Amino acid sequence: MRIFWAITCFIVALTLAISDVQAQTPAKTAPQFDKELVRVRILTNSKKVQVAGQSLRFQILSQPYRPVAIPQSGAAEVRVMRKNGKHVWALRLNNRDNEHLFKEKYLMIQGENLRVGGQSLPSRVMLAKGAGDQVDVVGVLPLDEYIAGVLASEMPISWPLETLKAQAVAARSYALAVMAEREDKAYHLESSVLDQVFRHIAGDDSDPKLKKALQAVHETAGIKLIDRSHKVLKAYYHADCGGHTTHAKNVWSGGVNSGVAVDNSCPTNPKANWTVKFTRSEIADKLKLPSIQEITLDRMTGDTRIRGVQVAVNETDSKYISANEFRQALGFTELRSTLFDLKKNQDEFVFTGRGFGHGVGLCQWGSRALGLKGKNFNQILKHYYPAAQIAQN
Repeated sequence: MRIFWAITCFIVALTLAISDVQAQTPAKTAPQFDKELVRVRILTNSKKVQVAGQSLRFQILSQPYRPVAIPQSGAAEVRVMRKNGKHVWALRLNNRDNEHLFKEKYLMIQGENLRVGGQSLPSRVMLAKGAGDQVDVVGVLPLDEYIAGVLASEMPISWPLETLKAQAVAARSYALAVMAEREDKAYHLESSVLDQVFRHIAGDDSDPKLKKALQAVHETAGIKLIDRSHKVLKAYYHADCGGHTTHAKNVWSGGVNSGVAVDNSCPTNPKANWTVKFTRSEIADKLKLPSIQEITLDRMTGDTRIRGVQVAVNETDSKYISANEFRQALGFTELRSTLFDLKKNQDEFVFTGRGFGHGVGLCQWGSRALGLKGKNFNQILKHYYPAAQIAQN
């Protein structure tokens, strides 16, 4: 909770500073977002990160009301270094020679048009010391601003508005559930498929892509999915269920039952069916095993999905690997789902399957088809999460 209160104090101080400026300048109309703050790891750099933008300001989170005594700047290089056996921040402004050193664990940067290289960042980022000498760049932003960035990354904005709204509710529910799980961590969420794909949307409301994403988020403001224990549902979703969804417990070791759905519209995905080939040595390298003799599929009871694989290393040794771990090792974009068959052709293993993703919760291609048929977002959510409740703040 210390991270949360430090960030909260920073926002309070920043709000007071902004109010002084606003008293001297005309008010601007801005989108109204959910005020809950999300911390999302946007990127990780080795040893240093170079941040550019306008009116950069720096804040040490261990001293929430006391900004770092550094003038406003347009560019900064921050690196992690060791001094007297301890890790410290070294901050250099505008390529000047002198560095400012800070021993605190977190450093907040606030400014306009922030970016690292060509990547746009939210107006507030927190730098956290990652593994070794790495620097984690963590965006700190309102929940629904984050959801708009997820929506524009996870689903084509050209799809039906009701489909986008269903995706927004699922993404908000997933984010809230994970935020509760990781509230004491430096960041709540990854900006990749490990959680939800996110990229900061740079632009204004005149951008059609941004405008439609914001509309979907605003029209579902405060709406989330609730599980049977009255907690926010960790609402998983995926690209293509291949015809039917599955339970979370079939993919991971645990997970709340949100119900399953049969979906005949998934073949509308032009990449619904796929084939991928790996040599014996390629699979051994990806699984970090000395060799591969045979692979046996373990299917779920009453389901056509693969639960795991038994990999024979040699005549006496074998290793069992869950289907999700097997997909991760071979590549989620290569072995696209756990709905597959396997054939061996001499020294080559041929995987033939359908669908894309883990198969739990909302199917994006299926939700597109439902949206095109005129279903509203509530109906789409009820279809994919039949055991969950739809609630609003």
